[in-house]
Amino acid sequence: MCRILFAMGPGEGIEPLARAFMKSAENDPYRARRSGKSQHRDGWGYVLLSDGSVHHYRSARAVFEDGKGFSGLVGLLRESDNAVLLTHARASSQGSLGLFNVQPFAFSTRRGFSFWFLHNGDLDKEKIIELAEFEGEDLRDTSDSYAFSAYLCRALQRPEKEELLKHYSLGASLAKTTFNTATLFLLPDGGWRAFVTAYMTDDYWKNDLHRDYARLIELDGDVFAVASSTLELHHKADWKNIPNGTALLITPGGIERLPLG
Repeated sequence: MCRILFAMGPGEGIEPLARAFMKSAENDPYRARRSGKSQHRDGWGYVLLSDGSVHHYRSARAVFEDGKGFSGLVGLLRESDNAVLLTHARASSQGSLGLFNVQPFAFSTRRGFSFWFLHNGDLDKEKIIELAEFEGEDLRDTSDSYAFSAYLCRALQRPEKEELLKHYSLGASLAKTTFNTATLFLLPDGGWRAFVTAYMTDDYWKNDLHRDYARLIELDGDVFAVASSTLELHHKADWKNIPNGTALLITPGGIERLPLG
């Protein structure tokens, strides 16, 4: 399972969160309590939408071992007055190791919008393949996260509230552990919107160790952020837990909270 961060606001305000994200991938006590492993070292990546440009970066190196890549992100943030950031550090569970399965994934749809997608958790990959009418052999070495984002590219008609709830609720129903996601949609008029989900199964929710590890937390202020729980250990702030089964539809004009499922 992975560590994720969604943040929007001034780049100088996001930078400390990006550094906490890096530290959370290097030293995760919540993961260590469950498995004895404390790192998320199977690659990392980000998407940064800033001042009319977009930067998408993925590396098979761990974020805390990729000094050049992380410094590049910091430099972009310091130059940004208004940014939207998605970033992901992978601890693999399904799919091959290597650059291909590093997130966020990028897709351009036939319906006139593009998106970047990241996910934390485990899904029923075979069921996704069946629902999307994919060939299983084609996706043999891909992660479950890739399979679901490919499903979205095929099935999502438009990135509007009802459609998003329909397909992401389906994703939650296929969760084996969690369905924590963040998606950034780029629209043909130059606008953007994001959709974030916080979901874990009942078995995870009832287990203290799993719940502490899997929950998402939220920070509101000059910078709005949603992050994996470990960031609260590396960036002291007024974090709040996001209720399980919550979706957030985020636009430049505001945030709408919706029930998922």
